[in-house]
Amino acid sequence: MQTDDATLLKILTSGCDERIFLRPETDANKYHLNPLKYEGLFHRGSCTCGTLTPSGHRSAMAFLEIYEEARHAEYVKNQAKRLQALLRQDERDEFHVFFGPSGSDMMYLPLLFQSILHPGEEIINIVSCPEELGSGSKAAAEGAYYAEWNQFGERIPMGEQVTEGIRSRVHYLDARASTGHIVDRKQAIRDLIADNPGKPLIGNLVFGSKSGIKDDLDIVDEFKEGVMWVVDMCQFRTDRTLIHELIGKGVMLMVTGSKFYQAPPFCGALLVPKNWTRALAAKDGAVAAGLEALFTSYDIPPALPQVRSQLRDFKNLGLLLRWEIALQEMEAYMAYSQEEANGLIRRWNQVVTGRLAQSDAFRLMPNMELTNDSIVSFMVLVEGKPLNHLELKKLFDYLVLNTHEGLRDYNRIFLGQPVQYGEKSFIRLAIGSHSVRKQLAKKQFDPTNDLQIIALIESAVEKVFSA
Repeated sequence: MQTDDATLLKILTSGCDERIFLRPETDANKYHLNPLKYEGLFHRGSCTCGTLTPSGHRSAMAFLEIYEEARHAEYVKNQAKRLQALLRQDERDEFHVFFGPSGSDMMYLPLLFQSILHPGEEIINIVSCPEELGSGSKAAAEGAYYAEWNQFGERIPMGEQVTEGIRSRVHYLDARASTGHIVDRKQAIRDLIADNPGKPLIGNLVFGSKSGIKDDLDIVDEFKEGVMWVVDMCQFRTDRTLIHELIGKGVMLMVTGSKFYQAPPFCGALLVPKNWTRALAAKDGAVAAGLEALFTSYDIPPALPQVRSQLRDFKNLGLLLRWEIALQEMEAYMAYSQEEANGLIRRWNQVVTGRLAQSDAFRLMPNMELTNDSIVSFMVLVEGKPLNHLELKKLFDYLVLNTHEGLRDYNRIFLGQPVQYGEKSFIRLAIGSHSVRKQLAKKQFDPTNDLQIIALIESAVEKVFSA
């Protein structure tokens, strides 16, 4: 397949919802980014709103040159095998890969699974840290359409129930208290499980939210039967040893290739232990027809033919390409030892948090020691008072829409969007795999631009909010 950048851009911005659409007036998506406009951009964002990297651009063009539509199923199967090879350790942690347009779409799949295993029953869906999940995750957890467009390029009725065949009663457990401190949610989960004996239960935990929050996963060991545990690892800022451990315990894992691994948005996957797919394969999958506006037959592994048969034979090249970019980045990153990569990330965290702590313009979020090292979350202060969510959005827009001086080899910046909790809000800096392995390859840790981006934020606060 011969292609150029215009064709590449068209493919990268297809096969998902409206979040990836480019706006004609800005030639950028809702996050102010265009996947191909990565030159000069110093990226420290933590959400699915990235661009290509130079290596990602090369990966994309090389893949499109060999792509043949008739071999689409073969490519999807190959990508699933590569994910399995990267993430499993032995036969004890074997899993199947379910694909989908984004991480939010992965919230529908456990609902489908419980509806197959318990036809017609209401599902008790426990969702941890809802304010720090993807923007569509809450609606998806309730079994409703979270977007206006689907991967087929069709309009869908946002906010309406996807299908009457799936009923979900959701219990949300907040990530943070009003003080900003991280809440211990274990007892609330225990109480909900105790209050719903014999009912189909989904326990949606999080390990690496927008600000890096990690649930205490020991709760899984307390309830080895009767709960379908799902851990949101969509940031994918996770050691493989933990992935092996959780899969071995029968826990499903939600991941994306477009956050830590810096593929363009969006590409989601659910890693499902084979004990679950074996149980599902023995049941009638007719209820899956209710999700035919959301998933394709290629999104479902061949182990579940009765589910695949209910869905459309639609070849989503955009999703395939985004995952190809992510997988090639994952393979390059995982060629380095976990110890070496984690050491550099810890060093980066220490430098960034140390510099933020020196300034009266910032206040680190509480309980940073309980979050992932590759994300640093902080409030921005003006005259000692934290900016609210609307003010932080104004600051964010100023920072990402303008060019800046003082950066080495860059003149634009991107950072994590504001996250609201209660009436308060914070922003984030996050390091991604491409940045980590570039420094590992040079055997030189260089925080120069990270220190400069903090100085640029300080300067922007004065410019935007000066009296």
